[in-house]
Amino acid sequence: MILSVLLVILADAEKGVFWYFRQMDSAGMAVACVLVICSFIGWGAMIQKWSDIQELRRRNFQFDRRLRDQNSVISLNFPSGSNLGPYEYLVAEAVLAVQRHKGRLTKKTDVRLCMGHVENAIQRAVSRTMVKYENKMVLLSSLVSGGPFLGLLGTVWGVMITFGALTEKASIAQLAPGVSGALVTTTLGLLVAIPATFGYNYLLTQVKIMTTELETFASSLADRVELELEGEARANFEQQQQLEALRRAAQPPNSSTNPSVGESTFDSPPASIPGWEDAQ
Repeated sequence: MILSVLLVILADAEKGVFWYFRQMDSAGMAVACVLVICSFIGWGAMIQKWSDIQELRRRNFQFDRRLRDQNSVISLNFPSGSNLGPYEYLVAEAVLAVQRHKGRLTKKTDVRLCMGHVENAIQRAVSRTMVKYENKMVLLSSLVSGGPFLGLLGTVWGVMITFGALTEKASIAQLAPGVSGALVTTTLGLLVAIPATFGYNYLLTQVKIMTTELETFASSLADRVELELEGEARANFEQQQQLEALRRAAQPPNSSTNPSVGESTFDSPPASIPGWEDAQ
């Protein structure tokens, strides 16, 4: 964008930028065209990345506010195939891990086992989301480091052309292509690298801030899920105890009071007791 404005301004001046382009040879023009394309690509990537960051942050804040109003996180339902934001994706993965243990939580060991799966699912979701956050940053980093080198390539080529013309009795017209190519490509390389450097540093800072916010949300999400799982396990245990008490109450009385075979009664004591007949 800035490069386009500068081209328009310099084109209106006497012996503007197009005059210098006409003085360049074919190799210098090729390097200059590559640098112009890199400039447009860099500005497009920076604008698109800034727009993506703003959209993701807006969706995260909105979902965080909605989540605070929810009584239970593990009871949320996310339709498959929907376009989820970063925070929504973390919660969806945590809920999916909890559902594998649904109805089987009655002890603390069950809660610890379930939380191990939940924390692993959240960590995987955080890693995938960070990859999404860092999208297009590699392109900007390449432009920051590669732009000056492309300009240097054009500079070196222009200097080579100039010194090649100096081997003979050369006029200014013969030296102009090399000098023009060296100066124009150097300028274009700097115009590519300088905006990309400022844009890359700003966007990298925003990505680091969003990564910290994501890790903080993941930690608070794990704590909230653990508390809800402990409450669910306690409720399941109490329900199981109540069912056990009802089952015991519904059983018939024990029949151990009835005399069994081989046991003596007071009406017919065993005859083996000595003196029983005399006492009777």
